[in-house]
Amino acid sequence: MTTAPPSDETMIRIEVRKDSGQTVVEVGGELDVFTSARLRTVLFDPVLCDGPRVVVDLTEVTFMDSTSIGVLVAARRWHVSRDAEIRLVCVPGPVLKVLGLVMLDKVFGIYETVEDATA
Repeated sequence: MTTAPPSDETMIRIEVRKDSGQTVVEVGGELDVFTSARLRTVLFDPVLCDGPRVVVDLTEVTFMDSTSIGVLVAARRWHVSRDAEIRLVCVPGPVLKVLGLVMLDKVFGIYETVEDATA
């Protein structure tokens, strides 16, 4: 008997809002092969993520795999091509450790709070 993976609806939460003219994408839950497509859809949406800066708040992310890292890198490349930037919000813990291991802490601006990232 094979059990299907849980629905991505139960594993991830993504909310988009505007803060000081910037887009803030709040992500919570697990970012993996099953849920990364939802994040990709949001980050590549020119209506949802318009403006000069997109801040991706990863403070509520409990797990991140290589698929989601690929989504962040591709989204950064896409936004830079549109004269915009992506900043990440991440607190010390497993997600920040993963970003450091793949040296994305050298590529992205990483901040501890949304307020710092939008300043």
